[in-house]
Amino acid sequence: MLPEVQEMHARGKTQRVFVRPFAWNLHAPTHMEWSPDGRLFVVERTTGKIKDTTKGGDLADAPAVVEGLEGPSSMAVLPDGRMLVTEFWGGRIREITEGGKADHLPILAEGLNGPYSLDYDRIGRLAVTVRETTSVGRSVEIDLNDGTYRTLVSGTPLIAPKGFFGFAPPNAFPDDYRLFASCNDWKKAIKAPGLPYTFALAITDMVVLIPEERRSYTFQELATNHVLATGLGWTGGMTQHPFLDQLFITQPIQGSVMALDLHRLGRDVAFEPPQVRNLPLASCVRFDAKGEVMFVCSPANGVIWQVEGAVRA
Repeated sequence: MLPEVQEMHARGKTQRVFVRPFAWNLHAPTHMEWSPDGRLFVVERTTGKIKDTTKGGDLADAPAVVEGLEGPSSMAVLPDGRMLVTEFWGGRIREITEGGKADHLPILAEGLNGPYSLDYDRIGRLAVTVRETTSVGRSVEIDLNDGTYRTLVSGTPLIAPKGFFGFAPPNAFPDDYRLFASCNDWKKAIKAPGLPYTFALAITDMVVLIPEERRSYTFQELATNHVLATGLGWTGGMTQHPFLDQLFITQPIQGSVMALDLHRLGRDVAFEPPQVRNLPLASCVRFDAKGEVMFVCSPANGVIWQVEGAVRA
């Protein structure tokens, strides 16, 4: 059993971190997002549903906010209040603002190859990661008016990690379903005073930053000139703290969450302590409105963990 109290040692200090189940009996919860009206939504990858987890507890029989999605993977909220979701093996981005049956909801873009991580940055770019082949991906910017897209980052390496198999049906894909069932390339919009970057992109063991300049980049260019951190092991979902210039990122295989200072670029953090550990296959992290309580998804056991005391300014 996961201990309720963890003692984390950093900078010569010992800090107590309190961990307890917040919501359980979910089916492969891999991503969470706050809705415009303040509800915490979670995607269930294997059931094609999105559920409201705001109150926590046993969600086995909780009604779905949206159902009938083909591999829901990542949600994003636009400035006008619209809420979007990627359908990983459905190949589309769908608007879910009104909720209900997926086939009755508007489609923003379709014909995408494995659209995964989706977010909207401060200069008005809606970007999503997609697959080119079983070993190469890219990030594309979606036009909100007509659903067309252009390349933002090309040549991102894709490697199927251990531990994520089984979160998608093998017959859903024409090639290596293990890769398409994985958590490999997460992107998150960031905002830090003085930094000319608007997105962070996590690939395998590193996080690179995407400049605010409106042009296309190669992954090699970002990995050479715009690295935030290396030595992370396998990376998962991430989010910026509401009030700190820190990027919190999950490490699924290690079962931990690491905090990265957005103003300290190019660091190797392999030997730095995480904020919390022992969370089975941690895949997504979010905070409450006060920035005090952390929520972490564990698709391996269908639990969302509530973590307090993990934020160190």
